[in-house]
Amino acid sequence: MDSKFHAAACAALQSFPVKDHKVTFVSHSENISFRVEARSGKSYVLRLHRPTYHTHDELVSEQLWTEALIEAGLDVPVAVRTKTGQRYATVVCPDGERFAGLLEWVEGEELGKVSLGDGKSASTIDSYRRLGRLVAQLHNQAVNWSIPIGFSRHALDTDGFVGDEPFWGRFWESNQLDATQQNELSSIRQAVSEILSAYERTPFNFSLIHADLHPHNVIVQGTRLHIIDFDDSGFGWHAYDLAVALHQMKDDAGYVEAKSSLLEGYTEIRSIGQREIDMIEVFHAVRSLASIGWATSRPELHPNTRSLCQYIYKEAIADFAKVSA
Repeated sequence: MDSKFHAAACAALQSFPVKDHKVTFVSHSENISFRVEARSGKSYVLRLHRPTYHTHDELVSEQLWTEALIEAGLDVPVAVRTKTGQRYATVVCPDGERFAGLLEWVEGEELGKVSLGDGKSASTIDSYRRLGRLVAQLHNQAVNWSIPIGFSRHALDTDGFVGDEPFWGRFWESNQLDATQQNELSSIRQAVSEILSAYERTPFNFSLIHADLHPHNVIVQGTRLHIIDFDDSGFGWHAYDLAVALHQMKDDAGYVEAKSSLLEGYTEIRSIGQREIDMIEVFHAVRSLASIGWATSRPELHPNTRSLCQYIYKEAIADFAKVSA
C-alpha cells in the first residue's frame, strides 16, 4: 500500500478520540482499510472511503441503519464518532479528499474460512443454516423499521441492476470483452430487465438489504456472528441477499444442500414465498452481470482485469442459461 495512504490514515485518526499505537494496512477494495491498535488495548478499523462511491449523506445513512440493527439485536459494526461528534472526518489522500470512518474491530475468523467446504459437510450445512437465520433477522428489522427523514441509499432494483446507469457500471459495454460478447450481454440485459420489471416490490420481498452478505462478510467468534461490510447496502429484493449468500457455491456439488440449509435457517425466522425462492437463480445471473461492471471499473484492484472479466462473462452466460432453460 502506498505510504501516502498510510500517512492519510494517520492524519485522519487525529480527528478521532483514539490514541493510536499501530496502524496496519488491511485491504483495498471499495475502501482502503487499516487496523488501528490503540494504546488502550482496543482495536479499530479505519476506512478511507472511495471517492464518488457514496455521498456523505449515504455514508451517514449506512451508520443510521447499522445503529438501528444493533438496537434490534443484530451484531454489526459499531461506529466511533470524531472528537467533535461527527460521523466522518475528511482527509486528503493521493487521489483527492476521502471521507474517513472509524469502526470497532471484531476479532474472529470469516465464516467462509471456518467451515465451508464442498457444501456437504455437517459444518458447512450448519454454517448456511446460521447464515440463513442471520439474513432473515436483518430482513425482519428492515421491513419493520421506519426510515428516518433524509435517509439516502441507492436502489438495487431494475434500474439499479440493468438500467441505463446501473450501480456497478454498464457491464454490457465492458472494454474487457469483444463485440460479440458485448452484444450477447446486451441481449441478456434486456431479458433480465423484463424479468425484474415483472417482479413485484412489496414489504414482503423488498426493503433495505445488505447486498453483499456472503460467508466472508460474517465474522465468527465462538457462537457470535458479526456482519461486516455494509458498503453495498441499499434498497433491494430479499432474494438478491439470499443469492449473494449462496453465489460462491452455485456451481459446487453441494449447492442444493447449501441452498436448502440457508432456506431452512431463514424460514425459522421469517417466511418466504416460492416466487422468492425461484428468483434466487435469476439473481445469480444478475450478480455475475454486475460483477463484470464492477471489475471493469476497478482495474487497479486486479493484475489481469481482462482474464477476470472473461471468467465472469462465462459465469454470467451459464447462470442465465439455467434461468432460461
